[in-house]
Amino acid sequence: MKPFTDAHLDIAWSSLQNGRDFVAGHPDAAAGLPELLAGGVTLACATVFSADHDAETTPQEVAEQQLAYYDALPGRSDGKVVWPADAMDVGMTTPCEKLCLVGLMEGCEPLTEPAQMAEFYRRGVRVAALTWNRNNRWAAGVDGNTGLTPEGVELVREMDRLGMVHDVSHLSRMSVDDLLGTARGPIVASHVGADAIHAHKRNLTDDHLRAIAQRGGVVGLVLYAPFLGEGRPAFGDAMKHLLHMIEICGIDGVGIGSDIDGGFGKEDLPVGFHTAADLPKFIDALAKEGLPEHDIDKVCGGNWRRVLTSVM
Repeated sequence: MKPFTDAHLDIAWSSLQNGRDFVAGHPDAAAGLPELLAGGVTLACATVFSADHDAETTPQEVAEQQLAYYDALPGRSDGKVVWPADAMDVGMTTPCEKLCLVGLMEGCEPLTEPAQMAEFYRRGVRVAALTWNRNNRWAAGVDGNTGLTPEGVELVREMDRLGMVHDVSHLSRMSVDDLLGTARGPIVASHVGADAIHAHKRNLTDDHLRAIAQRGGVVGLVLYAPFLGEGRPAFGDAMKHLLHMIEICGIDGVGIGSDIDGGFGKEDLPVGFHTAADLPKFIDALAKEGLPEHDIDKVCGGNWRRVLTSVM
């Protein structure tokens, strides 16, 4: 079993929102711990997502609830979940035995000033996206058409000072340009598709895919069906995106960022893909395309491990 890395899982949000037990798994969940271990996932980015909170809670309260959920997972899982993981944890983890987690802040709504990011860094967050779809004080999301704000530039510089990874997944295209021109640290797209294969505001253009890869970053293939094609696309359509990303980014710049359980159900996954236990299907599909084993290793996990362990 090859070790997989999944760069985007809304574990705490999905569990708390839907009343699911991540450790035991749930029939409606595509990415409980049993499914992730069965798929060989040894490392994942676990999100802190508070942008879509209800009126009775603040982003800060939601973020704290989710961090507390992650803090409890090692004990609840009898050590099968490692949070927050460091590079040594990742190197010693064997597929199907343990899952290492690193925090990804999906939208910086919990912050009121850049200096507050240091506390989230202390709690295990190593990757951050300035916003989620909507415009906020830091940047324009995909629903907007402007770029980073002056405060957003300050936050980017603070993330660079801390040694964090910048995630462009939900940024407007102008915000992506601004981030590429401002950030000095690693830039990734944790969960996107290729706009050239299926035009969608959440997918990246070839120019942006190429620019991220040229900086040593990684782009992760999302498995949310509406980003992959019209109707309900099949697993083969997901592969079209992945192969295009490899063509544009090179073999060192592509991975998986499934976003499974990220606010959508199994019916919104590609036909032929049901849970995280199906991730090894990418191994067979890439082998059929003629990729050598060492290249498959990079796409399935090695590229993400390179970037993520560099900031652990």
